[in-house]
Amino acid sequence: MKHIPKDIIQRCLKQAAKFLAYSYSAFIICYFILKLIFWDGLWIIALITTFIPLILFPIFLLPIIGLSIIKKIWFAIISAIACILLISWLHVKYFSPAPIKITDSQPRIKILSHNISWHKTQSPTLFKLIDQQKPDIIFLQEMVQAPTQRAFPGLKADYPYQIGTHSVGIFSKYPIVSSEILHLAGHRETQQRAIIKFNEQEVAIYNMQATGPWLKLSKKWRFFKVPVYKYDKRSPEIQDLVQRVERETLPVIVAGDFNMTDETQDYNRVQKVMQDAFRKSGWGFGFTWPHGWELKLLVKRSNWRLNYPVFRIDYIWYSKHWGAKSSSVLEATESDHLPVGAELILLKETRL
Repeated sequence: MKHIPKDIIQRCLKQAAKFLAYSYSAFIICYFILKLIFWDGLWIIALITTFIPLILFPIFLLPIIGLSIIKKIWFAIISAIACILLISWLHVKYFSPAPIKITDSQPRIKILSHNISWHKTQSPTLFKLIDQQKPDIIFLQEMVQAPTQRAFPGLKADYPYQIGTHSVGIFSKYPIVSSEILHLAGHRETQQRAIIKFNEQEVAIYNMQATGPWLKLSKKWRFFKVPVYKYDKRSPEIQDLVQRVERETLPVIVAGDFNMTDETQDYNRVQKVMQDAFRKSGWGFGFTWPHGWELKLLVKRSNWRLNYPVFRIDYIWYSKHWGAKSSSVLEATESDHLPVGAELILLKETRL
């Protein structure tokens, strides 16, 4: 085998680094322009947005490449400015919580929400989580019939007020005045709405399970198919939820699996009518999914698991009547979703 000179290898690596740096920079610029114009109107922009902020992290490498490899001062300066803007954005959005200051007299309520991923989460693990957190209201999604039957009696002593179906359930320490099953936008996915009595105040609560997006092969030419990002079922459900919350006259709490990240247009729609508990009082990215995914499909004969979630799709929201004291992503169960918790303070009472 003929030996390749070292200087040729170095030149090739430098050219590759230049190509990647310029290509990535052009990609980011085009993405932001198209997002400004279309937002989630283009499926490719919606798909890329799902991976923000992860997709922005390579920006931190550009000034180094600009100085050491490309050796263009203008490129290094622009890249450095981009890094400063990215750090500022990350700090403001993810690392600057503003929990509300409270007094002992203000009524507070602890919320736990968890997608237990159908049959994966075992009852002892769930009971341990509940015992550690001691929430006042529990929102569960993706329950199956057998675990539901086991869980309901086991929680009866501490949570005497319970409503549930084969897929979603609410467990409450406070009386449930009324409840109803929802199918937002007329879709198959099941949600719940209930009214509880908290501190002599009626409160509307929603247990949310939105339809998840997926990649689907779509035929674009006669013999050629391309993957297309489909999220057209989730958006009508989110819009239906927003319209319902806008009509509410009671304090509102909404928790559950929204199957959307905090950079999507659907997130922005919800944020116009409610506050995100984690964004207000949590710290960090708050990623909740996917946890514990086996990578055997990607790497044969591997026992690797993805134990570091890269998306935040589980939320606790609240209306203007509340403030968030704290919010966090909690200890993992067997589910591929991490549970989330929040402590909310009732600021404004609405007596009817």
